[in-house]
Amino acid sequence: MNPMGTTQLAMDECGLKTKYAGDQYCIKPPPADKGFQIHIGPTDYNNPEAKYLLQPGEENVVTMTAVSGNDKDILYYYRQYRMRPGSHHVIMAVAGRRIGGVQNLARDEPNNGMIAPEDQDVGLSLKAHTTMDINMHFYNFSDKPMLRELWLNYWYKDAASVKEPSIPIYSFASVSPAVAHSHVVVGAICPVSGNGRVLNLYGHRHLNNVRFSIWHNSGSKHDLVFDDYDSEHPGALDYNSLTMNPAPNPMAKALGGSSGMLELKQGDSLEFECEIVNNTDKNFFGANEAKDDEMCIMIGDAVGSQVSAACTAKAAKRVN
Repeated sequence: MNPMGTTQLAMDECGLKTKYAGDQYCIKPPPADKGFQIHIGPTDYNNPEAKYLLQPGEENVVTMTAVSGNDKDILYYYRQYRMRPGSHHVIMAVAGRRIGGVQNLARDEPNNGMIAPEDQDVGLSLKAHTTMDINMHFYNFSDKPMLRELWLNYWYKDAASVKEPSIPIYSFASVSPAVAHSHVVVGAICPVSGNGRVLNLYGHRHLNNVRFSIWHNSGSKHDLVFDDYDSEHPGALDYNSLTMNPAPNPMAKALGGSSGMLELKQGDSLEFECEIVNNTDKNFFGANEAKDDEMCIMIGDAVGSQVSAACTAKAAKRVN
């Protein structure tokens, strides 16, 4: 159960009634003694500042700054991300170091704030009044103006309970084999050092991706642990003793993966693939263009184990 006293994803807490899509994603900040909220968005919905407006056909990536609301150094784990439609990603960084992010309009980490028994001692530190860089990729493929807006809640953890820091997973595969009018599968194999476990995983990709898959390789085992087919509304999975994920279902092209704890040990690897259908007249090389380019990035968090960002590229496979 999350600190807000519910196992449901919090939504529509602000009573907003603007003319822009996505009012229902607004959530209230935590109580002042429990956490703080980062809000990126207009101060006046009737006359929004230009930097928060996206006109029809507009797409861009901007980095904005915000200062964390904690008056003293704190530890945290649970976060609530909410963004308006048109958001492709948000990446949080401090002094050039990534500290979190999502590709979902609504995502809690961990899911619904349910912290599993084995993760009660997991946490991250944040100094008082930290300046954060917030990288936001938004696009507007509609015929009406849209707003760039983010609500992000950080919930404090008792410092005495934290003994394990979470370690980011952020591994790239080249998409350059996806030339104009092609259908290819690209990927990479990333070695694991240390013994630990995965907390969560998802795939960062654009709208030309038709499947993102991750396998856990351990000895002779090659287990599919993440499989997703929806690049417009990509999914993310948690791996712990409380979470029952849907099983992989390629026939239905539905999000699925393994359930329970996803344990890693020295010498294991995580292997991931992106299936890309390039119906454009452009070659892809990894630019931030949702329709006219692609990316293939495995993202997540682990404890105890480091998943290398120095991965071995898999040979590209042409589907047709």
